[in-house]
Amino acid sequence: MSLEILVPAGSYENLVAAVNNGADAVYLGGKQFSARANAANFSNEEIEKGVRYAHVRGKKVYVALNTLVEDDSFSSAYDFAKFCYEIGVDAIIVQDLGVFSMLKKSFPDLKINASTQMTIHNLKGVKAARELGFSRIVLSRELSKGEIGNICKSTDAEIEIFAHGALCMCYSGQCLMSSFIGSRSGNRGACAQPCRLPYSLVDESGKTICDNKYLLSLKDLCLLDAIAEIEKLGVTSLKIEGRMKNVSYVSMTSHLYDKYRNGEKVQQSDIEDLKSVFSRNGFTKGYFENSTGRHMLNFNQNNDDVYKNITESAKKRAEDLCKNEGKKISLSAHFSASVGEKAVLTLWDLEGNCAVAQSDVAVEEAINVPLTKQRLAEQIKKTGGTPFEVADIAFETNENISLPIKEINSLRRRAFDQIESQRVKIFGRDNSKEFSFEIIKDNPKTEFTASAMTYEQIKALEETNAKRIYIPKEIYENHKDEFSSERFFVTLPAIERFDKNAKGYERVCTSNFSQILDSGVKHAGFRMNIFNSPAVKYLKDLGFSSVCLSPEMNLNQISAVSKDLPVEVFAYGYLPVMTVQNCVVNSAFEKCNCQNGNYFLKDRKGYMFPVIADRESCTNIILNSKPIFMADKMPDLLRCGVSYAMLNFTTETPYEVKKIFSLYEEGKYADIDFTRGHFYRGV
Repeated sequence: MSLEILVPAGSYENLVAAVNNGADAVYLGGKQFSARANAANFSNEEIEKGVRYAHVRGKKVYVALNTLVEDDSFSSAYDFAKFCYEIGVDAIIVQDLGVFSMLKKSFPDLKINASTQMTIHNLKGVKAARELGFSRIVLSRELSKGEIGNICKSTDAEIEIFAHGALCMCYSGQCLMSSFIGSRSGNRGACAQPCRLPYSLVDESGKTICDNKYLLSLKDLCLLDAIAEIEKLGVTSLKIEGRMKNVSYVSMTSHLYDKYRNGEKVQQSDIEDLKSVFSRNGFTKGYFENSTGRHMLNFNQNNDDVYKNITESAKKRAEDLCKNEGKKISLSAHFSASVGEKAVLTLWDLEGNCAVAQSDVAVEEAINVPLTKQRLAEQIKKTGGTPFEVADIAFETNENISLPIKEINSLRRRAFDQIESQRVKIFGRDNSKEFSFEIIKDNPKTEFTASAMTYEQIKALEETNAKRIYIPKEIYENHKDEFSSERFFVTLPAIERFDKNAKGYERVCTSNFSQILDSGVKHAGFRMNIFNSPAVKYLKDLGFSSVCLSPEMNLNQISAVSKDLPVEVFAYGYLPVMTVQNCVVNSAFEKCNCQNGNYFLKDRKGYMFPVIADRESCTNIILNSKPIFMADKMPDLLRCGVSYAMLNFTTETPYEVKKIFSLYEEGKYADIDFTRGHFYRGV
């Protein structure tokens, strides 16, 4: 199977440009439920038109339904999915487990692709996704070619990787920074890209390590010269990012990635044209080559004017590519005509589609000038604006015949229309089932649970009335005898790479999709992005005992969600807003230095975001600048029917842990700088 070139289409114009410049497939979003809500996106009519345009030309269309969907929007999501299913969309891309459950039940023969928003970044996650019914997995951008190759050779799932375009600083699906700074959620398609802003790195003494630099702004990815290597790894699809990009970008990237798919040496002039149509201070191959550091960043500049940097030559080249009508589809033809009978034109393609059109009038004997085969061939080969070309024609005619030219043209048009319809019709489907879900209400006693990062915090929590205590895997491993009771759950890592999969624990709090089929007593942690009733029900069916809802849900949504399982909410703490592989401490110092104290990212307004170094996975967890605080608002949470209110302790001292826990038990206000999160606003 040859490597698929997959190109973004933020508009119908971009879809046409992608198809006509070498893309094998395009991905697009509708007006709702798309992770690029600010792109032009497609109306339903445009999607149907685009699918027809692509399918006639032998190309595929994948539709993104890859945002988190609230209960009230599920009927609309179902209607949109059904529309896509019936018009023959080749696959739907999803993030939300509730949406996935709905698609599996309602559209059993529909291909479902796991979005990169699902943070699938290891072989275990790929195997789980395949077992549950995903056809294709879009891997996290952070993986190296070694990891990608190992995954490809160990699964029969289709594997898609990003090969060109913007890189998110955070593992996709784990970023809440835009959400909690400005209520624009990346999980809901509205990211404001705070990663592109300047930050300073400050140590715990207040000393500035580097001032006003772009510590979270990665350069764009370009793997143009690695296409042959990627294909050897066993990758199914090479994905170009950019549903927000213009038609020049789409045309150029489609053309050049198609041009070099045969593995020939890449010309530097083509790289320069790619940079010119869009790049942030050049390109990087960092993660693919397992090489991170400052070299991957736009460290000193923000690149706000990327669209103004295009050269005249690149602009002219892109404009010419936009006019490209693409490679024509080869047809064979047979024309038969006998005096006194109606003429017949037969067309067929290499896929076995066949069209037969008959003239409206009978063929006559020529009085003056007979209709020659040359003249007939000229008319039949006039394909005009169609995607076809007639490669060869066989004739079966009398020598002295006459047929009006307009009749031949009409015959040709009807034959082309037939074969175009046949090439589209094979994609249509009609095997859907209705989807509904039951809302189960519960009024449990709300109990407190707690999560800790340090041994000292755990010991402090043991002296409280916490029903459950979630503890890091590393601490549990070193103190199994102390924390063996049913009160303790092991928090599994959010990122598990290089075969460091946590397993074999009796009680776990899952933090990424790869853990979804683990055995034991399972609690779905807040990182699982559970946003609706079908997702809760799906986890119940998979054997989970409880679930923490997404911290992006508001009180009304929490109250409305079905309580198939005991439900938990994130009620206190510094929420992780980013999990990043490209260490910001390393980028600031230009060397490893996370073991030498604590650090903070400081934004333009002076807010300080703690940076936690996870040395096992070599990642940074960036916490919000303010803790969520709801102690004095506990009656509002109680009315939502939640079983657990989770207090998340990260940087607090043991004294602060006990004090905060007491405030929640007593329902008291605290005179600290805090946020109510999304409980009263949502996203």
